[in-house]
Amino acid sequence: MAGNHNDRRKAKNGRGGPAEREGVKKNGRGESQKANGGNAAHAGALIAIGGAEDREDTKIILSSLAERIGSGTLVISTLASGYADEVWEIYRTLFTSMGVKHVKHLCMDHRDESPEDPRLGVLADATAVFFTGGDQLRITTRLGGTPLSERVEEIYRQGGIIAGTSAGATALGEMMLVGKPVEGICKLRDVRMTPGLGLAKNMIIDQHFSERGRMRRLLAAVAVNPRMLGIGVDEDTAVVIEGDGTFRALGSGAVYVVDGHDLSYTNFSETSFSRAMSVFGVKLHVLSSGDSFDVISRHPAHAGAGVENSEAELQLLKGAASSEVAKFGIG
Repeated sequence: MAGNHNDRRKAKNGRGGPAEREGVKKNGRGESQKANGGNAAHAGALIAIGGAEDREDTKIILSSLAERIGSGTLVISTLASGYADEVWEIYRTLFTSMGVKHVKHLCMDHRDESPEDPRLGVLADATAVFFTGGDQLRITTRLGGTPLSERVEEIYRQGGIIAGTSAGATALGEMMLVGKPVEGICKLRDVRMTPGLGLAKNMIIDQHFSERGRMRRLLAAVAVNPRMLGIGVDEDTAVVIEGDGTFRALGSGAVYVVDGHDLSYTNFSETSFSRAMSVFGVKLHVLSSGDSFDVISRHPAHAGAGVENSEAELQLLKGAASSEVAKFGIG
């Protein structure tokens, strides 16, 4: 986790980051930290997008992000992608067309732990950071434990927005699932995890969820780490995690919440890695757009008629209807 890497590095070189100067705990996230990745009372928002977000029609997720950024400065980080320049141009065009006037590019082709890293200037006045898709290990291995990572955390603690799509969403969690999911029965040996950036505390975030059949591996991840919530996010869908300990679904798909808090049994610690997994007592909640979840109480809440009939929801339904017409050649 990024915070842990930061501590080890600070102890080694004696340099304290902004978090220590502000008097917060050594983990880089203040005393009032909540169980969800919302930290102090003034922490900002995390937006994890399941990938393949709509960029042409209603653009509900990206336009919602653009509206929250407002007159602030957005930094688009393409370090997960093997096509950084092309991806940067796509998102730069999108966000500027939606009214974001200040957009910068953070491209990282190497790791730098120096406090004089010139790329820190890109984040100096940032109020939002957006991680594009690609390979989440590129994000954590190049960014985690560096002054750049500290600055990203600082932006979040000070009320900013940290967002990511696809691999960029997965990297926000405390732990990440890595590797390609295997087909068929999920065996114990198939679960591969590594630390994420740790912004979404006590969460494992998976993306392209329904489209790539990732329920089995998320169940396995929660069985191994029952204190964590497993969050599966469909394509063109986002989970918006607020600093007050709640999150909500947004978009055309669903958000799946795998809660192992009451897990009563799993065979992960007592059997061969070639055997199928056993998991008892896990809860599953499925949230559609507007539905919310309170991490403290572990209870979901329905959106209600007011949200269902909002303009954004109507646009979403119109977009889905247009897709169906195109799909089946109607009209």
